[in-house]
Amino acid sequence: MEWQKVIKLWLQTPIKVLDIRHLTMKPGEELRSYRLPASAFLFANQGDARLMLDETELYDTTSHLLHCGKGATLNIQCLNSTFDYYLLLYKPFPGHSPSSTGQRSGQTVPFNLRYTLQPLYPLSLLSLLERMDKLWSEGKELERLQVSGLFYQFVYEQFHQLQTVGADIQVPDLAAQIARYMNEHYHETLSMESLSSQFHYSTHYLARVFKRKYGCSPSEYLIRTRMHYAKLRLAGTEATIRQIAESVGYTDMYYFSKLFKKVAGITPAQFKMQSIGSKGSIRPNIMPGSFIAPQGEEHYIDNEENHYQLDHWGGNEMKGRYKPSLAVSLLFSLSLLLAACGGAGPALKEGAQEQSQSSNGNASAMPEQTRTYTDALGRQAEIPIEPKKVVIITYGGYVLPLGLKPVGADQAVLDQYPDELAGVTSIGEGLGNKETITALQPDLIIVPDYFEAASYEAYGKIAPTIAVAWGGDPDVVDTLRTIGDIMNRKPEAEAWIAKFEQKLQTIREQIKVKIKPGTTAITFILYKGEVLLGGKGGTLGKLVYEDFGFKMPQQFEKYADGGGVLSMEELVNHPADYFFTQMKDEELPEMMELFREPVYQSIPVVKNNRVINVTRDKWNFGPYKVEEAVDEFIEHVTRLQQ
Repeated sequence: MEWQKVIKLWLQTPIKVLDIRHLTMKPGEELRSYRLPASAFLFANQGDARLMLDETELYDTTSHLLHCGKGATLNIQCLNSTFDYYLLLYKPFPGHSPSSTGQRSGQTVPFNLRYTLQPLYPLSLLSLLERMDKLWSEGKELERLQVSGLFYQFVYEQFHQLQTVGADIQVPDLAAQIARYMNEHYHETLSMESLSSQFHYSTHYLARVFKRKYGCSPSEYLIRTRMHYAKLRLAGTEATIRQIAESVGYTDMYYFSKLFKKVAGITPAQFKMQSIGSKGSIRPNIMPGSFIAPQGEEHYIDNEENHYQLDHWGGNEMKGRYKPSLAVSLLFSLSLLLAACGGAGPALKEGAQEQSQSSNGNASAMPEQTRTYTDALGRQAEIPIEPKKVVIITYGGYVLPLGLKPVGADQAVLDQYPDELAGVTSIGEGLGNKETITALQPDLIIVPDYFEAASYEAYGKIAPTIAVAWGGDPDVVDTLRTIGDIMNRKPEAEAWIAKFEQKLQTIREQIKVKIKPGTTAITFILYKGEVLLGGKGGTLGKLVYEDFGFKMPQQFEKYADGGGVLSMEELVNHPADYFFTQMKDEELPEMMELFREPVYQSIPVVKNNRVINVTRDKWNFGPYKVEEAVDEFIEHVTRLQQ
C-alpha cells in the first residue's frame, strides 16, 4: 500500500489510545507468544534482545520501531544486557459512512500493517514516548487528553521518517542528531551533562564533534536556537516578554535579556517595540503570504544542513518595524528604541522618483554607474551612484531632508507623511508585498538591519539591497548621514544636521528648567501588562538624563542601555519622581484610566500628575518628526515646572 493512502486513512479515522507501557527485561528473561490485544507501536530503545513479531525477526534492537495489528504475536528474548522498550496500544474506529463491509475492512488495513523502521532521529520518537508515558501514568483525564495529541505527533513523526528513509539521504551523524534534539527540547533545562546522558558520549567528545560540524559549541547553538524562537514569538504573538522568556527556557528575565541582546543586537523589549508600531494598533497586522521572502525557501537557523527542522521564513517573520530614527549625536537618544523625526523640509526634487518616467525597457540607455557599498551587516552590494527609483522600509522619512522621494515605502511611513509623500506607492505593512515592489522596478532597496537574513536575500533578487544600522537605539544624525551617503546627497544631509544641532544648542542655552539634584525619572511604554523601560541613550534619553539632569533610579541602572522589562508591580513598588511615556494618542486614554486606579494613585508621580507623554509616532519616523517631538517635549516639561 502506498504511504500516502495510508496517511489519508489515518486522517479519516478516529483513534483511541488504550495503553502505554514502558518495560524492561533483564538478561535471560523471555516474553513468549504474547498476542497483542490491539494495534500497536513497539519502540525498542536500547539493550540486547532477540525480538520476533509474527514472521518479523530482529536481533539489532537498538532504536527500532515496529508496527503491527491486533492479534499479532510478540516474542522477546533478552540476551546479554537489559532490554528497554515501549509498547503503545491503540484502537482505530473506522468511519461508518461506507455502505459495504469491504469498504470498512479496507479502512482497517493501515492499522493492521506490519512494518519496521530504524529511524534516522530516534530521540524525536523517544522523547514523545517519554512524555506520553509520564502523562499516562498520572491517570487524569486532562493528561490523557494531552496524550492523544502527542500520539498524533508520534504518528506524524514516524511517517515523516518512514518517507525520509525512502529517499536517498545519508544517516544523520551525531552532531546533526544533537542539533535536532536541542531544537526539539530548547524549552527545557539542557546542559552538556544531560546531552551526554542522552547520547551516551562524554561531554568533551560531544562538544568536539558538534563544533567540527557547526563551528560553535552546543551551548552557543542552543542559545541561538532559543533566541530564534523568542524572536518569532516576540514578533508574532501577544505573549508578554516574561512568558516568552519562560517558553524558551529562561526564568531569569535579566539573563534572558542579556543573552538576547548579545545575539540580536537589541533587547527583547526593543525587538518587541519593532512589532507594535503599525497603523491603528499597537500590534502589527498579520500579513498575507505574499510577503517579500519567497515562500518556497526553507531555512533552519543559519545552517542549511539542518534538513530535519525546516521553517518557512517569509519576509513577514518580522511583521513589525519599530522605526529607528534618532539620538542626536551629542544630545539625544531614545530609550525605548524610539527614534526621531520632524519639521518641514526643502522643496522636493523628486530625485528618487524623477527617473521613473524613463522607459523601463530602453535598450539604448547608457549603463548605470555603480559603486561598491558595505552595509550595516557587512554585506557588499553594487549600488547606483545616483539612485533614482528607491524603495525604502522604515526610513522613508529620511529622504525628505535630502529633497527626494522614494518610489515606494511601507504604509506606516506614508501615514505619517500624507502630504510630503503623496504619490509614493505603498508596498504594504512591514516588509511589504513582493509583487508590488517588483512592479516598481527599483534600482535600490533600503531596509533596517533587524530583519532575518532570508528577507535580505529575497529583496536582493529584486534590486541591490542595503541594510541600515539601527542597533535598537537609533541616532537621527548618524542615520541621516548614512542615508545621505547611500543616496549621494551628503551636502543636503549635513545642511539639515547643522540646522537641527543649532536648534538643540539654542534649547540648551534658553530653556531654564529647574530640576532639584537627585530628582529621578524613567521613560517607558506600557504594553500588555508589562513596562518596556527606556534607557539613557537616544534622543529622549539624552533630553531627560543629560540636558534636564534627571537621574535614573538606582535599581534601574542595569537597564541604562535600554530595553528593560518590568512588571506593573515593580512600577508601583519602585517609583520615580517623573514618568516620561511614549504612548500613541489612541493608547494614552487607557493608560491614564489605569493610573486613576487606587493602587497607582498612591504613587506620588501619578498623584502629582508628573506623567509626560509624547507619542512615539513623533519619535519614530525620521528627522522632521523628531523636531516636532522635541518641541512638544520641551513644552510639556516647561509647563509642568510652571
